[in-house]
Amino acid sequence: MNIGIIEPYSDGFLEVLPEGESSDYWQIAAIHINGQAYCPTPQLYRSEKLALAKAAKIYDWIAEQESDTSDGTYYCSPLQLILWQQSKAS
Repeated sequence: MNIGIIEPYSDGFLEVLPEGESSDYWQIAAIHINGQAYCPTPQLYRSEKLALAKAAKIYDWIAEQESDTSDGTYYCSPLQLILWQQSKAS
């Protein structure tokens, strides 16, 4: 049984999930940084390792852009994907 993976990264963590019960494909569920969750455009990756590597790149991009981010939707042009930001829980 494949289950999701939560991996610590820098000051946050990366969350990836298998596509389905017996699938070898993975997707990025969210990138968590400073109490915020960012969900990228859905895309399948051929392995857990590839999904985590892409999630790390997204995390790094968010960290670089952090002063320019607030609740909303963002286009990450270097990685050609859209991110949806979830608000911090009160």
